[in-house]
Amino acid sequence: MEGSIPPERPLAQAPRPVDGGDGALMQIAIVFGFLAQLVLLTFFAAYHWRPAWAPPLGLIVYGLGVPAALLAAAGFILGLEWPAIAAFGLYAVWSAFGAWLDVIRPISWRVPPRWSVLVPYALLLTAALLAFWVPLWYVDLRLWVAFGVLYAAHTTLNAASHRDPRSSR
Repeated sequence: MEGSIPPERPLAQAPRPVDGGDGALMQIAIVFGFLAQLVLLTFFAAYHWRPAWAPPLGLIVYGLGVPAALLAAAGFILGLEWPAIAAFGLYAVWSAFGAWLDVIRPISWRVPPRWSVLVPYALLLTAALLAFWVPLWYVDLRLWVAFGVLYAAHTTLNAASHRDPRSSR
């Protein structure tokens, strides 16, 4: 009937931000998200136990922002899945910010915490990783759990890196 209001969908049929993760960009985002998590975990582990390895690993962590930016731009131009575009875009912005702070124009902001830097840095990283993580709920619960475990592990090591080395561990 013309002009009628369509019935509301039951909650079980609500549209999902990711349709099973079968889009090409979403599949790349899943692999990229796990790769980023593994590199972050490796970086923070090296920071604690093999400090000499941390600088080159940090370059890899921030360097992943280049393909992330390219994938975000390509996905936007091609009109692909918005969760993947957002994840790649946020990661690219975070990595550019981090590279500026730690590589291009290094400043001391971790110890003691420089809140005007730490807060946006942490928010951007968290937003980027959540943008990779949340859609996994709709793709495969096992992937969602695995990503969460990696996130918890690297976040724990990251938080520990902000302590004053002179304080007790």
